[in-house]
Amino acid sequence: KGKSASMLRSQRARAVARWGRCRRRHLSVTPGFYRVQTPFGKFPETVSGGLVDNAVEFRKLRPGDHIQVPYEVTIDDNVRVFWQSAFYAHERINTSTPFATALGFKDQLLPFPLLLFLAGSMSHADAAKMQIAYSNAYYCYPAYAGDTFRKEFVVKKVRTTSDKEQSIMTFGCRLLNQQDRVIFHCDKVMLFPFPRDDEAAGEYMPVQPVDGLMGAFATRSSVLGELGNQSVTPLRPGQLILHSLQRPLTDTQSRQLSTLARLTHERHFDSLQYPQQSDRYIPGGLIVGMLMSASSRDFHEVLHEAIPNCSFIRKVHPGDSVGAISFITDLQEDVGGDLESITVRTIGVKNFAVRDLRGRQIPTKLFTEPRLQQSSIDAILEGTDLGDLGDRIVVAADRKILRQSPRH
Repeated sequence: KGKSASMLRSQRARAVARWGRCRRRHLSVTPGFYRVQTPFGKFPETVSGGLVDNAVEFRKLRPGDHIQVPYEVTIDDNVRVFWQSAFYAHERINTSTPFATALGFKDQLLPFPLLLFLAGSMSHADAAKMQIAYSNAYYCYPAYAGDTFRKEFVVKKVRTTSDKEQSIMTFGCRLLNQQDRVIFHCDKVMLFPFPRDDEAAGEYMPVQPVDGLMGAFATRSSVLGELGNQSVTPLRPGQLILHSLQRPLTDTQSRQLSTLARLTHERHFDSLQYPQQSDRYIPGGLIVGMLMSASSRDFHEVLHEAIPNCSFIRKVHPGDSVGAISFITDLQEDVGGDLESITVRTIGVKNFAVRDLRGRQIPTKLFTEPRLQQSSIDAILEGTDLGDLGDRIVVAADRKILRQSPRH
């Protein structure tokens, strides 16, 4: 009996020892992680690598498909200050905390073009050839430094180009905060270097988010009056403004901002594949930021705005100086208190001295044509002495601006 008990204890000890050796051989020291082994117990002499494909398969997308972006970004004061160091901002709602809090907001609001850039930046669109347009860009809910944002996209329209060689897709872009409130919405139109079959063509029209900020300012018109009216320049329909302020965006600024927005298209930053600055592109959202920056001082003071349509005509490269001209197409003065709503088309030009347009006659159709394209610009300016201007137009934005009416 004693011998049997001794044998059992010895067998148990050997079993525990074998289990320990097996565990040490197959498990790492970190609980829950297994040591990976090759079938032969060692690595082969050579290996072959492969790229990780993080892009969406755009050839398979159809209207109604949703894309949930897994990334989140917190926009702190440093990002806000960095943005305003690259793009002029003269509006107190974006630069003055006392002004914003007096109107009932928690803090100064993040600028419209910054949110447009964040909402439309697609980290998964490496297959895209270029951006064609923005539309229906609305600032829906207050956004502040310290907010954390995520994005989601829905395919709204797919069609093949007339030459049957490429395709155009429209995406509804939503920027949401940490409370899942829709902060900003826009539609983004992109060109892809492959056709789509007829079965993929079609449209999907989801419910559009509400522009809640417009009404918020209208109901605070009396408070705005008490805070003081800083609108200086009277505006009227038919007025053409030559904005004297123009500046470039450097290669470093473009890369840094693209990184902050999680853009990954190599055309924006890859100096190895595209060694010349003239081969790299400024992202569309930053081009709109340059456009609005150039016109900001002359429209002072803008409280709120929307962009129903924005067309990209030519590419902008790092170092290109962008200026602007604006034509007032409509003005409404009955939107609450001393507020006025202005409809304006702002056209951005690159590497062109806007001041040189003084005294030159520009066809009004350039500012009233429903959606500008390169072909329509050429047709409008044909027979004029404005060929130098037509060759420099890079973007055209139709804007709705809310501001206080000048008192004089």
